[in-house]
Amino acid sequence: MRKTIKLLVAIVVLSFTVAAQKSDDRSAALGVVSKLFDEMAAANPQGIIDLHTGPESQLAGIRKMKDGKIRLDMIGRDAFSKFFTDKSAVIRETMYAPKVEVDGDWAMVWGRYVFWVSGNVSHCGIDQFNLVRTEAGWKIANGASTIDPGGCTKKEKAMKPGGSSLSKEKSK
Repeated sequence: MRKTIKLLVAIVVLSFTVAAQKSDDRSAALGVVSKLFDEMAAANPQGIIDLHTGPESQLAGIRKMKDGKIRLDMIGRDAFSKFFTDKSAVIRETMYAPKVEVDGDWAMVWGRYVFWVSGNVSHCGIDQFNLVRTEAGWKIANGASTIDPGGCTKKEKAMKPGGSSLSKEKSK
C-alpha cells in the first residue's frame, strides 16, 4: 500500500513538473515571436536575424493581390530583415489570441494578426512560426503568413496599435 501511495505521489509531482516546463516553454516561444514583432517595429534588422536559427530560416508570404490572385514569396531571414530598416516608418504588428503547441524541442506559435503602418491598418492575416530549442534558447526555424489587405474583420479594423505584440495566449 505504501509503495502504491509513493508511486502515485511521484507521478503527481512529475506531472506538475512537466506541466510547469510546458508552460515555461510556451511563454518562451511566445516571447521570441513578441520580440520579433518588437524588432520589426524598432527597425532593427540584426535583432530580427538573431531570432532565427540561421541563414537557412525562411518565411513564406502568401499575399492576396488586388486582382484576387495569390502570390507566394519565399523570403530568407536576411532578406526579411531588410524590410525593416527605415527607423522613420511607424509599424506595429500584433498577434491577438495566439495559440501555442510544444512538443519537446519544437514549438509552434500561430494566430491572427493585424499590421499597422503609421497608425492605420495595412493588412491582416494569420502568422505561423515553427521554433526549435537551441543551445541559445528558442529560435525561429521557419514560418508563414497570409497577407490580405482586404481581409480584416470588423473587430480587427477597430483595433488600435500599441501595447504588447501578443495578447491573451490560448494554447492547446
